[in-house]
Parts: sequence; structure tokens; C-alpha cells
Amino acid sequence: MIVTIGIIGWTTKSVQIPAVLIILLLVWFEFPYLYYCYGDASIVYLILGVVGLAIFFPRNVVIISFAVTLLEYLVIMLNSFERPSVWRNMDEAGKIGTTLGAFVIVGEPVGAMIFELLRSYEEQRKQLLSLSEDLNFAANHDPLTRLYNRRYLVNQVNEWICKPEKSFWIVLMDVDDFKAVNDTYGHDAGDEVLKAVAELFMDKMKTYGRVCRWGGEEFLFVFYGRNGDAAYDVLQEIYDEIHRLTVSYENEEIRITMTFGLEEYDKNDGMEMAIRRADEKLYQGKETGRDKIVY
Repeated sequence: MIVTIGIIGWTTKSVQIPAVLIILLLVWFEFPYLYYCYGDASIVYLILGVVGLAIFFPRNVVIISFAVTLLEYLVIMLNSFERPSVWRNMDEAGKIGTTLGAFVIVGEPVGAMIFELLRSYEEQRKQLLSLSEDLNFAANHDPLTRLYNRRYLVNQVNEWICKPEKSFWIVLMDVDDFKAVNDTYGHDAGDEVLKAVAELFMDKMKTYGRVCRWGGEEFLFVFYGRNGDAAYDVLQEIYDEIHRLTVSYENEEIRITMTFGLEEYDKNDGMEMAIRRADEKLYQGKETGRDKIVY
């Protein structure tokens, strides 16, 4: 019966119920029988039964199972004094052989069940790890563009601030006349524009610093460990790429321009002030014709 239950659990990949059934058969039938046959020297069976209950049984029924098991062993112990088993007169070689045979019969299905439990545990561990990675990604990235979000970038800058020997520059930018894109082609087209721009930014900024979606059609760059001229040169490359960018949507070719405000971070003023000044430069660029870098 134990072998049959073990095979069923192995083939169906459902281990919880078969494992409990096997432990019940071992603890309440197999181990007590071996104990009755071989007497006090086989007290190890009682210990094995208790361990099996503790490992496989739900916590809320473990105490009841302990009580039933101990009562059963107590009855068998008293009965063995009044009616000793004929197997008690077996020589040591016979006892060892019988015990080993019993363990082989029991060990195969139990071993298979344990192996399946370990495999199931490993699958669950991988699923939890994958879920944790997904949650971490969702917490730090914008779902549309897959760029870092504002929360992540603020935390990243706070780490950089602790390294005073490094300087960094802030760039705030947005898509010019983005409302006209949404009004003309629809919001889905606007989303495609944002995703195309984000892909371009990720490709250009991966060796220079960080880029995030700041909100709406606004993006923010942080150039880490570079001076203003170097940051401006990279921005000029991105500016030129934006002019060459064409977004295809439902047989339409959408072209855009962007305006950039570049500002150095000053540790005496803080991050908020640097972003505010970059925003002022962005506004200045918007007021003076758009489609430019204000440095």
C-alpha cells in the first residue's frame, strides 16, 4: 500500500496528500508493528514516527497526532508484556534482515516522495524569486516606457550625493507639443512616441548615467561623474537622434522635437533646487521657440 501511494504521488506530482497518508501508515501501523515485534531496542521507530508527524503534518493537528501516536505505543507496550511477539526470540541476524527489508520497502516510496517534495520546493523557490524580481522591477520602473521611475532616480541621486568627489548634471526635457500628437493621432500613438523616445534614451545613456520618466512627457537625465561640456556633447548627439527619429503608427509617420534644460547639481543647494533650475531652463527653451538645448 505504501509503495502504491508513493507511485501515485510521484506520477501525479501531488505530494501533500500522499505524503500524509504514507506518514500515517508508517507511524500508526508499520512502526508500531516493528516495535511490537522487536521490543525496546526498536524505540527508534517511535522517534521516527514523531519526527515524521512534525515534518509533514499541519501545525494545528500535530499535537492531536502526537497524543494518538503516544497512546498507541503505550497500548502496544503494555500488550507486549502480556503477549510477547514470537519474533522477539529471533536471533540478531534475523532481526537485522527483517528490519532492513522493512526499511527497503518503506524507503523507496518515501525517498521518491522526499525527492518530489524537494523538487516542488525548488520550483516554488524559483517562482518566488521571479516574483520578487518582478515586484522590484515594478517598484523602480515606469510600466509604459520601462525606464526608471522618479522614486528610483531620487534614491540613486541620494546615494551619489554621499560621494562628494563626484559631480553630476541634471537634464530635464519634454516632448514639444505632445498634446498635439495625442489630439492628432490619438493617445495610443502618443504612447508609442514615448516608448520610442525611451528606447533611444536607454541606448544613449547606458554608459553616461541614468534616465527616468519624470512624469507625462517629461524625462530626466542624470550625468554622473562628468562635467557640463561632456554632458552637453552627449545631449547634442541625443538631440540629433531625436531629429532623425520617425515613429510609425497606423500608416502614419510621426516626427517630434524636444527641448532640454541642463543644470549642474550643487551640493549646497540640493537636488530639488537643481531640478528646479533645470526646469526653468526648459521653460526658457519653450518660450524662445522650443527644439533646443538650454545650457
